[in-house]
Formats: sequence, C-alpha cells, structure tokens
Amino acid sequence: MKILPNLTGWLLLGLCAGCAPRAEAPPRTVPVVRGAIRVTVPFQGELEARRVEMISVGVQGAAVLAELVPEGTRVEAGDLLARFDASQIEQDLARQESERIRARQELDSLEKAELPLERLDMEAKLAEARAETAAETDFLEMARGLAERGLMSGGEVRQQADKVEALRVREAQMATRLELTREHMHAARLAKARAALDAAERQRDFLARQIELCEVRAPVAGVAAHVPLPVGGEYRTAYVGDTLYRNQTFLCLPDPSEHVVRGFVGETDLPGVRPGHPVAAFPVAFPDARLTGRVESVGGMAQTRPGFPHWRKFFPVQIAIDPLPGPMPVGISVRAEITAGESPSALLLPREAVQWRGDQAVVRRLNPAGVIEEVVIETGLAGSTHVEVRSGLAEGDLACLP
Repeated sequence: MKILPNLTGWLLLGLCAGCAPRAEAPPRTVPVVRGAIRVTVPFQGELEARRVEMISVGVQGAAVLAELVPEGTRVEAGDLLARFDASQIEQDLARQESERIRARQELDSLEKAELPLERLDMEAKLAEARAETAAETDFLEMARGLAERGLMSGGEVRQQADKVEALRVREAQMATRLELTREHMHAARLAKARAALDAAERQRDFLARQIELCEVRAPVAGVAAHVPLPVGGEYRTAYVGDTLYRNQTFLCLPDPSEHVVRGFVGETDLPGVRPGHPVAAFPVAFPDARLTGRVESVGGMAQTRPGFPHWRKFFPVQIAIDPLPGPMPVGISVRAEITAGESPSALLLPREAVQWRGDQAVVRRLNPAGVIEEVVIETGLAGSTHVEVRSGLAEGDLACLP
C-alpha cells in the first residue's frame, strides 16, 4: 500500500518540471562581410553592322538582271556586284548620238552660214536703198534749181519730192527690219538651235549614265547580302533574269569592321542601363564566343513590343561591340549582360536579413550585449542574393535572420 504515495510524488514532480520556464533558442545571425558585388541586367538583341550600304536599282524604268554576286561574297570597294542588260540603252544611245551630231551641225550652219548670209543680204539691200535715196535726193535738189530757172515744172518737183520721201520710208523700214532680224529673229533661231543641241547632249549624257548604272559596283568593302523584294507577285531575293525597277533595293553590304547589338529593355530595368555601362555578350549561334562592349545609347521614348501587353513599356538600346574575335553573320541573336553596377569591396548582407518598411530598409542587429535592436540602413547595389550596405552597419556586425 506504500506504492500510491510514491506515484503521487512522481506525478507532482513531473507537473512542476513542465511548469518551469524553457530556455530561448539563440537567434540565427549572419555577419556583415566585405566582398565584391556585381549587378547585371539581362538583355537580348541582334548583332548588326553599324553601317549597312543599301544597293538599289539606278537604271530608269525596268531593268533585267544579267549578273549577280553570290550571297555572302566578301567584296572590296569597286568590285562588281550586279550587271543589268544594257542592249536597249546602247541602241538608244547610238540614236541619240546621231541626234546630237545633227543638232550640232544645224547650230554650226546657222552660226557660220545661214544667219551671216541673211544679214549680208539685208545689209546689201539696205546699202542699195540708201544709195538710191541719196541719188534721188540729189536729183530733187537739182530739180528745184531747174524749177527756179523755169526749166522744170512745179508738178515734176513735187513728184520727185514724193519719190524721195517714199525711198526714205523704205530705207527706214529696211534698217528696222535688219535690226529686228539681227537682235531678235536670229537670236531666237540661235537660242532654239542651242537648246536643241543642249537637250540632245543632256539626253546623250543621261543614256551614257544609264549604261554606267547597268554595272553596280560596291561603294565600300563588305559582305554581299541579298535583300528580299517583290518580284513577279512573289516576295523573295532577286535572281538572274528577273526584271527589277528603279529604286528597288536588292542588295546590302554590311560593313564588317564595326558591329552593334540592338534590342530593348523593360522600363523596370531602365535605371540600371546607362550609356557607358560595360556589356558581356554571347551569340546564341556561337556559344563559345564572348563579345564585349559598352552601352552606346538608350532610347528616350517608351515603345510597345509585339507579343507583350500594351501596358508593358520597352526602350531601345544600342550596344557598341568591340572588334569581333572572328567573322560572324549579322542578324544573329545575342544574349548579353549589362553591368548595372559593381563594387570590388562593399559591405554585404544577405537579402533575407533586410526587411522593408515603406522606403526604409531595416535590419535586426544583435549587439555585443546580446540584445536585438532594429537599425535603419542605407542600401546600394542589390544582387540576387546580397545587398550592399552603405551606412547603418559596420563590418562584423551580426544581423538576425527571420
């Protein structure tokens, strides 16, 4: 019967032990350490040549392609890119050259023969008229003297005076006709002949230029690339035998000496993308190649992009690429990392140790006395795992983790 009191004692002892206060577990902490941090912005774009010469048809009207440089051919300035059929233009040029010669002969004939002869004829007739007027005027004076002596009647004198007056009028008319012919009629005929010659020469030069344009040569060095265009109801690159038209672009020459990467960044990444920021780029088609460069320009106007909601905004970015390690085709996709910021020696703290209250970053610090206190810190660069601490904590401080 002594077992019951002993059992009761053990129960009381267990209850007392359960009511005793438990020891608190120590908080999980991490130290503030100094290290390097680098923040990047992912970027996707296309590798392009900085300068691209577009080659268009220069021949007036339609032109049949007779020769075309193969796609991907490396050419130097002055090399032949394409040739168009020039047979019809050559025939037109021959006819126009004949027309030019005829116009030149007509002008020479006018200047050196026809017009001078006409002037000489009119001047000779005017000289004859003047001589006749002078002779009749002298006879009139003689007739008046005879009339005073009664040897000639007054009617005969008046008749002679009328004749002299008529001759003077005719002389004046002939002089006026000569002057008008020389200053206006001959000048107009010369101007017309010169205009005809000028038009013939211009047309001849135009056709000669058209023949020159039938040979398309590279204005700069580059790699020939065929450009799709509408041909006979299709949209494709041009082939030999196709009929092309003036100003149709059928070739381009990307300059292989300088390249850029063009693409877009979202507005949330815009603060980390500034001109001059370094870039590391990796062509998708050449995964072992690493390109370097710097942000060259950032667009100043937001744009929407196909396949994204209209409320998402993007900004165009151009990256200047350093010389390529080897030949690469333009237009290939490129993945890049834009360095938004980096520091080789920064105070770092794990992201999970930082709590945000509005715009303030707060850290629970364990002080040397073992007391936890809240500290407002100033943050800097923020990576995927760590945050830069610019003020509020010192190296070696312990921050509590949640």
